Amino acid sequence: MTHEAADDAGQDHAAPDDASRTSGVRPRRLLLHGLSLSVTGNAQAFGYSITVTATYGAVAANHDSPTPGEVMGFALCAVLAFSVLNLVVAALIRRDPTEGVPEPARALLLATASDVLAVAAGVGVALGVAAGVDGSAAWLLAPLASGFTYVLVQAAELAVGLRRAQR
Repeated sequence: MTHEAADDAGQDHAAPDDASRTSGVRPRRLLLHGLSLSVTGNAQAFGYSITVTATYGAVAANHDSPTPGEVMGFALCAVLAFSVLNLVVAALIRRDPTEGVPEPARALLLATASDVLAVAAGVGVALGVAAGVDGSAAWLLAPLASGFTYVLVQAAELAVGLRRAQR
């Protein structure tokens, strides 16, 4: 008999109060649980790191080497996309804290399986901006547009994952 508990979304979790209880859990199950934690904890950051790296490449392929100021602007605009979206979401969630949202672990697994869509969308936008915008503006607009696109597409993927997790 294993010492696992199932949460509301049906995911198995080793009992957190006593690490020794995992000794009775099959190694395959522990590995599966570890893999679940690893992919859900890293998938979003991994996808965005691919997106922002390719965004940099998209701009560099279409423009001269960046100045130090353009590199700083690129980095700050990449972060700005997340910052703005975090502020908007925090404000919207605060308006209705009583609305229930499904447990995110299963939803995250389902959504990040399609993370290729968010990466492709972010890089596609970066390529478009890099090809259509000249000079320093490309170094600023490409990461901003790419960041917004990546996060918004990933939000849609997560929404689909949340809906599927409710079934």
